Amino acid sequence: MISERVIPQYMETMKTFEPRVWKGPRFAARNIARTTWVPSCDLDGVNFGHLVSHSAKPLFDDRELDAVVDECEERASTTGWSTSRHLNYPTTDVSLADLPRTLDWFRNDALPSVVYPFLTDSYGFVLPDPRHLRVVDAFVVKYNATNGQTRLEPHRDGSIVSFNIALNDLRDYEGGGTWFEGIQTAIRSPKGHVLAHASGLLHGGHPITSGVRYILVAFVILRSYPNFATRFYDHVRDR
Repeated sequence: MISERVIPQYMETMKTFEPRVWKGPRFAARNIARTTWVPSCDLDGVNFGHLVSHSAKPLFDDRELDAVVDECEERASTTGWSTSRHLNYPTTDVSLADLPRTLDWFRNDALPSVVYPFLTDSYGFVLPDPRHLRVVDAFVVKYNATNGQTRLEPHRDGSIVSFNIALNDLRDYEGGGTWFEGIQTAIRSPKGHVLAHASGLLHGGHPITSGVRYILVAFVILRSYPNFATRFYDHVRDR
C-alpha cells in the first residue's frame, strides 16, 4: 500500500527544490486559519494536534496559479503528460523540474513564504524540528473526466508530509478532492487553498465526473532526521 519509500535519491532531488532566497512569511505567525481532521499526539504522547490540515482561505492568488497551469499545458503540448513517473500509483503529471518558471516561483517564493510556515504551524506539535522540512518531489497533476485519468486509488506516500495546492476553481469540475480513509470523505479544495496531511495516511484522488482538475502535489521529508520517517509512518498508518 506504499506508493513510494524514503530513498537515498531524495537527498539529491531535495537540491532541486532548495530555496535560493528565503523570503519571509506572507502571513503573520499562527495567523493562517486552518480546518483540521484526524486528531493525533506526537510520538511521545505529550503534544496534540491533527494529521490533516486545510487552509481556511486561499494562500495563493489567481495570477500565480494560472501561470502554473499555463506553463504546464504549454510544455505538455509539445512533450505530453507523463503517466509513469511513480511506479505503483502513477498520476498524469508534469514534474516541476520540467517547468522552469514554476520551479523558480515554487522554491523561492511559495515554499519559504507560504508552504513551510503553513506546515510548521500544522505539524509543529509532532516534528522534532520543522526548520528541516524539505520538498523532495513536486509535480502538477491533471485529472480529466473525458480524456484521461479521473481518479487515484487509495495509497500511502513514502514521505513525512504531503501537500497539494488547488490550481483551478471547483466550478471547473464535479467530484474530485482528496479522500481519506480515516474520515471516510473527500476534501475538496477551492482554488488557492493548501491541503496537507501525514504521508502515511491512506488517501486517494476521489473521482471527478466532469471537467478538468489541476493540483500541484509535493512530498516533504525532514532533513537530518533519517529515522523519523519510519517511526512517524508507523505512528500514523492506522489512523
